[in-house]
Amino acid sequence: MPKIALIINPWITDFKLYDEWMHPVGLYFLISLLRHNGFETHFFDCVQRPSTSPSKKFGVGAIDHREFQKPGLYRPIKRKYKLYGRPQAALESFLSSIPKPDIVFFGSGMTYWFLGLLETVRVVSEKFPDVPISIGGVSAKLMPRTIKAYLPDAHIFEGSLFDDASLESSAIPYISELKTEEWDRSFLGGLQSISFAHHGPALSSLGCPLSCTYCASRKLQKEFIPRDPRLVAREIEYFQSHFNAMDFAFYDDALLFKPERYFMPLADAILSGGIKARFHTPNGMHARWLDDNVLSRMATLGFCTLRFGYESGDDRFMGDINGKISQHELREKTRMLFGHGFSSSNIGVYVMAGLIGQNPDDVMDDISFIASLKVKAKPVFFSPVPNTKLFDRYLSRYPLLKTDPLFHNDSFFTAQLPGWDFDAMQSIVDYAKKLNSELD
Repeated sequence: MPKIALIINPWITDFKLYDEWMHPVGLYFLISLLRHNGFETHFFDCVQRPSTSPSKKFGVGAIDHREFQKPGLYRPIKRKYKLYGRPQAALESFLSSIPKPDIVFFGSGMTYWFLGLLETVRVVSEKFPDVPISIGGVSAKLMPRTIKAYLPDAHIFEGSLFDDASLESSAIPYISELKTEEWDRSFLGGLQSISFAHHGPALSSLGCPLSCTYCASRKLQKEFIPRDPRLVAREIEYFQSHFNAMDFAFYDDALLFKPERYFMPLADAILSGGIKARFHTPNGMHARWLDDNVLSRMATLGFCTLRFGYESGDDRFMGDINGKISQHELREKTRMLFGHGFSSSNIGVYVMAGLIGQNPDDVMDDISFIASLKVKAKPVFFSPVPNTKLFDRYLSRYPLLKTDPLFHNDSFFTAQLPGWDFDAMQSIVDYAKKLNSELD
């Protein structure tokens, strides 16, 4: 008899959440590996939008939610705190429809979403109280001790499915027995568990060659690992043929790194496969790596939503953002984008708020500069990420960062900084919206 594994993408608790091409890609890989090893798998995505959920432009849309008890830390925030995802009754019905599993695997996302994880574990554990559980994913790697404190009976997986050594040394039931020989390291084998998709993910590489002080990519994936372009094209084709998906978001941290070596072969694989799709880059790309060949291929492929990391043009913060791109360079790259047929509605540039020593006026200046280029400014508020250099620098002033993941929430943390409050954060949002609306 094959072993039975239940895989769960948990609910999310936050003040805001929107399905902007969300997929639990890590769990797709896990399901694929488990099936490769002969497991019978059952998958439930708590935040999946149902097929009846209306989609806006490019397949995105609102996620179902219900109000959730707001933690005391968040009382100053004048917004409702919510649990996002499918109704509890849907999860309970699913659990009643499957055989008792031998093990339950939970994914995890942002650290400050952990109350949603706890709520999901509670419901599943009530149905299967004596079944071992394992928690992996972003939060499991970034704050394993915190999760263990709340879920003492859980097994925490801090390794990588792409690292045979971490699999072999794991004390989690069944994990050390998984074999990766002849596994194609694709999530194709896990997609049979999906019942519906409004859109699809695309992942051409794992990890990032850069080391920005606010980013944990190097902790989550130690090495930059490119994937076989033909395999990526096959994964895209699967979503099209099975779900009629037309919109795909790249999940790469460094999509354009060494483009002649990586991106251009990927583009060739997609084009040679006859794939007609719309592509989006919500993770943000490095504009510095753009050139005419890359932009020409993007236009041919059907890239529609182009997002770029800029963060700040102030010299004081260049060390924290790895000197991502200067104002002069960004101005030149923007001209190139327009020259290849992309418009203001296609292009967005991320501006970060909450860097050490940064004040609201600094962020307003960056937004004004981005707007002067006739592209949209996308302000993002700083979320302190464990195991990053910037997190450690903030830790001496805010010790709760180490013990309370709720303190990491981007809707909360920036307001605690000197010179900031919730009104200042809202002013930045409103200012960006005003300038962006003038480009529509």
